[in-house]
Amino acid sequence: MSQSATKTAGTDRFEFELTSENDYLRKVWVTVDPGHLTASRREEAAKVRKTSRIKGFRKGKIPFHVVEERYGPLIDERTLNSLVNQGFRAAITEHELATIGEPVVSDVDYKPGERLKFRVDIEVMPEVTLARTGGFRVERPEVTVRDEDVDELFEKVRKEQAVLEPVERPAGQNDVVSVVIRAEDEGEGAGEDKPYRFEIGEGHAIPDVEAAILTLSPGEEKTFDVTYPDDFGSEELAGVTRSLLIRLEDVHTKRLPEPDDDFAKQVGGSFETIEELRAAIREDLVAHREGEANDAVREQLVDAVIAANSFEVPPSLLSRYLDQVIDAPEDADPERVQEARQSVTPAVERQIKRDLILGRLIEAEGLTPSDEEFDERLSELGEKQGLSLVEVRRQLAREKQLDSLRHRLAVDKAFQFLTDSSEVI
Repeated sequence: MSQSATKTAGTDRFEFELTSENDYLRKVWVTVDPGHLTASRREEAAKVRKTSRIKGFRKGKIPFHVVEERYGPLIDERTLNSLVNQGFRAAITEHELATIGEPVVSDVDYKPGERLKFRVDIEVMPEVTLARTGGFRVERPEVTVRDEDVDELFEKVRKEQAVLEPVERPAGQNDVVSVVIRAEDEGEGAGEDKPYRFEIGEGHAIPDVEAAILTLSPGEEKTFDVTYPDDFGSEELAGVTRSLLIRLEDVHTKRLPEPDDDFAKQVGGSFETIEELRAAIREDLVAHREGEANDAVREQLVDAVIAANSFEVPPSLLSRYLDQVIDAPEDADPERVQEARQSVTPAVERQIKRDLILGRLIEAEGLTPSDEEFDERLSELGEKQGLSLVEVRRQLAREKQLDSLRHRLAVDKAFQFLTDSSEVI
């Protein structure tokens, strides 16, 4: 956005010249009325006189010329600070600026009793102008569910219903093991027995530890040198080799239920046959992939609208979002934190633009749900939970979810508006 024409405004104490540098940055030149400058400096001098102590004079009775000689620079400093604060707050009020971040004051031109002029750089929420919100062409991913997909999810359900049986043999893939691990060398957790229980092959332990466990029989223990991966979550252990004593307490194998009608009845209680269970699994997969396809269409539309209605994201707003995404502890390595922030900046910036565009669209097109639409949605939720409209409203109010639900409905309407305004193939 190029610099816009300067706007002027003022009060009886200040005059303002405002320039829009881009979508979010406003530069305001503030000029203080000389009379107000003189009066303000006199007030500050009176405050200093009232609290000062100078030998030979009673407190509060020091002549003004003596106060001026002794405390002139302090009076100037306090006068300047007071008027700068008054001035930029008056500028924000006068021009109705929705500020984000802290204003930055610069180019101060001050001569006691004669003039005060300074510049304030203020970041505001960007002006989102939706010049184009339709006429796009986006592609909806094809939704397919293969028999192999159903088989895979069916086997996952079987594994969830598996019965664990103890075995007296070394562990193998997909066995559930109980182990005790103790660090034998210096370092984090040294000398402390730590029990673990997990399934082999599911990535719950680092590869060297799993490989060591596979060499043991139940009741056996040995000391192994294991190396932690370079990308291990703990910086202190990443890439480090340590000496660990590992004791295998027991091994359990999974006995899967037979894929028959009895198994189908056990899963949910509403299935009588294995065919009914597989049909329900297929329906769930179709519904899930339909949702993914709809989400893909939505995100394509968002990208198209962002590209057609470009605007800049204020740095302070971006920084605020990044602080929420990268919630680094105080003792974190600054370089790694900065790398993490840089890596997610493009995605965070897109999310900000997405939120601002949808908010502007909801406002411009009047897409906030009516009370009737909101109650209808609440009734649908209540029906699924066996609750009345009043009950579900009370529940969501207790959980402080009413506003977020209303916003989600507005966003859904915004996406429906975008979809209706474009071609989805």
